[in-house]
Amino acid sequence: MKLNLTAVCALSALLVAGAAMAQEAEKNDRPAWMPSLELSVDRASRYISEGNVGNPDPVYTIDLSAEWSVTDDFSVHVGGTAILDETDACDNEGNVEEWDWKAGATYSVPDLPVLGTLEFTLDYIYYNYPRDKAHTHNTDTKEYELDITATDLFLSPGIVFVHDFENDVIKANVNATYETKLEALSENLSFECPVELWVGNHQYTGSTKHTAVYSLCTQPTLKYEFSEHFSVGAYVLMAWGLDGRVRRDWKDDPNNNAFNICWGLNLTASF
Repeated sequence: MKLNLTAVCALSALLVAGAAMAQEAEKNDRPAWMPSLELSVDRASRYISEGNVGNPDPVYTIDLSAEWSVTDDFSVHVGGTAILDETDACDNEGNVEEWDWKAGATYSVPDLPVLGTLEFTLDYIYYNYPRDKAHTHNTDTKEYELDITATDLFLSPGIVFVHDFENDVIKANVNATYETKLEALSENLSFECPVELWVGNHQYTGSTKHTAVYSLCTQPTLKYEFSEHFSVGAYVLMAWGLDGRVRRDWKDDPNNNAFNICWGLNLTASF
């Protein structure tokens, strides 16, 4: 499937229109069967995943997700993500280099001592790489992901366990997010800064050790909310390779350094 910049711009315009429609629709009660939807378009100066540069040139990421609330504490969701190459750096200009398909469920356990609410999310994710199929070989993979987050605690600490059962990759990240309103500047402006520390087995890190620390990633973000349904964000993504073997591998790769950085813009609409 081939996309181009015009299509991305058109989709961005739809975000604005959709947000306005959502404001009008909220005057009526949402039917119980109707999911909540979120659509986002992101433009990054390069593609970085878990600290590693997959594409040194700009990419667009388009994400659509739907969530159904079954009870106050339980919901199910599905989603899809397309990552589009803007240039021909990877011989794939104007085409989708990666499709991600996700299905899962979230269960919240409220009022726990000390922790408050603990949220459990289990996802099945299928990663499809049409660029690799066209130029090299099939690298598609599937994985399970379990995310546990203490949503009521300061910094919302959490841990994510990931098992890529096709490639025997086991990895995890410990994470926290700082969030604050910048009301001195604008009541609609906020700042958030998530931090992730990735670790994994040798199939993931490439280290000679059985398990090694892979990378440290952070993404300071300024977000402006035009309404409850529409926001714009600007961010800088920074990543450090931590294990010695990881740093050497990154330095040997022309697309990577021991420290990787990119910037990006994001439009998000919820319905």
